[in-house]
Amino acid sequence: MYTKSHLEWRICSIVCFLGLLIQVIDGTDVPMTILKSAVAKGAVCLDGSPPAYHLDPGSGSGINNWIVHMEGGGWCKDTKECLERKDTYRGSSKNMPPQGFSGMLGNVKVFNPDFYNWNRVKVRYCDGSSFTGDVEKVDPKTNLHYRGNRIFLAIIEDLLAKGMNKAQNALLSGCSAGGLASILHCDKFQTLLPKNATVKCFADAGYFIDGTDITGGHAIRAFYQDVINTHVCLLSIVFFLIKLPTISYVQISFLVSCFNNSCSIEVTTSSSFFFLQESTKNLPASCTSKHPPPLCFFPQYVVQSMRTPLFILNAAYDTWQVKNILAPGTVDHGNTWQDCKVYIKKCNSTQLTKLQDFRSEFLKAIPQNTSLTGMFIDSCYAHCQTGDLNTWFSKDSPSIQKTSIGEAVGNWFFERKAPQKLIDCPYPCNPTCKNVELITNKN
Repeated sequence: MYTKSHLEWRICSIVCFLGLLIQVIDGTDVPMTILKSAVAKGAVCLDGSPPAYHLDPGSGSGINNWIVHMEGGGWCKDTKECLERKDTYRGSSKNMPPQGFSGMLGNVKVFNPDFYNWNRVKVRYCDGSSFTGDVEKVDPKTNLHYRGNRIFLAIIEDLLAKGMNKAQNALLSGCSAGGLASILHCDKFQTLLPKNATVKCFADAGYFIDGTDITGGHAIRAFYQDVINTHVCLLSIVFFLIKLPTISYVQISFLVSCFNNSCSIEVTTSSSFFFLQESTKNLPASCTSKHPPPLCFFPQYVVQSMRTPLFILNAAYDTWQVKNILAPGTVDHGNTWQDCKVYIKKCNSTQLTKLQDFRSEFLKAIPQNTSLTGMFIDSCYAHCQTGDLNTWFSKDSPSIQKTSIGEAVGNWFFERKAPQKLIDCPYPCNPTCKNVELITNKN
């Protein structure tokens, strides 16, 4: 016969075991597809190996619903950085470790009630350009391939052939550099899906702003310019030169194709007149037609003309943006921000003021007064919050107005009667951030 304390202990043990079992099942490895057929299309990783993705098929009511989630992992901005990635899982499918699905890609209903039985895809990231690169020429000295856009198109084509051409609902998502990709490719993705499908996009920690750094400059602009020059730059400089008798004016164009930090120049003429024209392939034309192409790596300039609904999940104090946009090492010469960037509780009063100013700048950069955009902007010190069940949909998940991230995204996608735009109060007001901050600092 058991005493009350013994029974309580046994019940607690069983509950804990079941909870652990669910988490193990939720994170089970998903088989990886190496898309060898993409090589013939030039859709390859930095090292020339085929691209890859993971697919966990849908079931039941989710059989014709799809999540395509693009992996993140920063960018390589020049030949040196891309060579450093080339032989790692960030640049080659030969070295990609197994992947388990959790969070928004998890298959356990209690932790992912809206999407658990959808077809869930994770596209591996091996190009270093947020899936925008497309340089035909390969330098034989480095054998680097800048083909991210081709990877995106090849994998989408393969998924369409595997049933996504019958999609009723589809969500293009991504984290970090993949989150940026979900914005840059959003409208294109929508055009590739069936016309009667509900298609939306979701960016987790991908809303990188054209922010002011601690010196008052915009150091991040130079970084993204280098990424574009390396992977996707096609620069056309047009000079208005001379009037001829037979035609009103002659335009001489210098077409500069940049790759591996070198450029080739092609000179052409026409009678059209432009002062200066820049065109960058594979960035949204709706943005590059209005802004210099380097600015179209910043979502705030892209979303102004997006046609497809978008949900923005971001920490107002995003760890990557604090470290690389607000206080990058290139401007923090004395490393005075080192401790603050590691852990927000180590920031001094002056630094906290700068952080609050950065939050204000971030909030000004997100879309205003548009019914197409949903958002969850918390006051956590975090980067990427959808890949773990503890931050996506659990009793300890970060929440705003008692709504978790998973609930907010589901409410927005299915257009339920609930707040579609959730913006947190300033740090340190939200006690539910503790869990995500522990995970961020652990990683």
